[in-house]
Amino acid sequence: VFLLLIPVFSSFAQDTLQNNNEYAPEKTYLIIKNNGTEYIGEILSDDGREILVNTLKLGKLYIPKHEIKSISLVNKEEILAAKLPEDDFFSSRYFITTNGFNQKKGDHYLLMHIFGPEVQFAVTDNITVGGLTSWIGMPIVLSLKYSAKVTDNLHVGAGVLGGSLSWSNIAANGILPYGSVTFGNLKHNITFSGGWIYVQDANQTPTDSHESALFSVAGMVRLGEKVSFVVDSFGFKETNSDVVVVMPGIRIGSNKNAFQIGLTQVYVDDEFIPFPIPTLGWFKRF
Repeated sequence: VFLLLIPVFSSFAQDTLQNNNEYAPEKTYLIIKNNGTEYIGEILSDDGREILVNTLKLGKLYIPKHEIKSISLVNKEEILAAKLPEDDFFSSRYFITTNGFNQKKGDHYLLMHIFGPEVQFAVTDNITVGGLTSWIGMPIVLSLKYSAKVTDNLHVGAGVLGGSLSWSNIAANGILPYGSVTFGNLKHNITFSGGWIYVQDANQTPTDSHESALFSVAGMVRLGEKVSFVVDSFGFKETNSDVVVVMPGIRIGSNKNAFQIGLTQVYVDDEFIPFPIPTLGWFKRF
């Protein structure tokens, strides 16, 4: 009798183990590996050492569990609507300005401008902190941004930038609080932003300072699977002049890396000032 029951107990143990590691059938999961690679698809099996995933782009794929950082259930409709990190194409940024879209917690990126590096950390789903500088470490600017979704096609953001000329003149510093409203989705959007910039040099007697309203209109249109058209702009008032900067260009890449190039156009009191250096940038998610 005992020998006859062994296969039954063995089958029961196997079924129990499978159920303990079983994921919801016909559900879609986002799997993020330790190196940042992301896969989206249905988890077919989990034997404790590796999982078998039927990915949307690569088909069936085995992934060792020690290489996995996180597994989360996602809505397949959101994938089709391009609301997941796989499709965002660094959509929370234009060339210089930002918008109302948020980054998911832990979704950080490095942006290497032609004039210096910038890094942004998503400490929560709604808050990012970061900093930027030039290749000579002057100025050094820190940033803080809060963003929120109002509806599927309306996002808002508010933040502040502050910094100084660092080693060159620590007393020369400034601050820029701003707000932004974004209409559209991650693929096609337009953003209106406004803020107030204040800069000063406390080494001057009396203190030399300047302040001005600052406005921006920017947008993005996805042209293909790996190409987006991006336009950025901002305007402010100098001491005796009105300055407007417009930067149209192209962004090429994926959700992991992207390269962008734009042509900068500067207008001072409606007069065009040639700017022969292109606006270059390279994104890297980590």
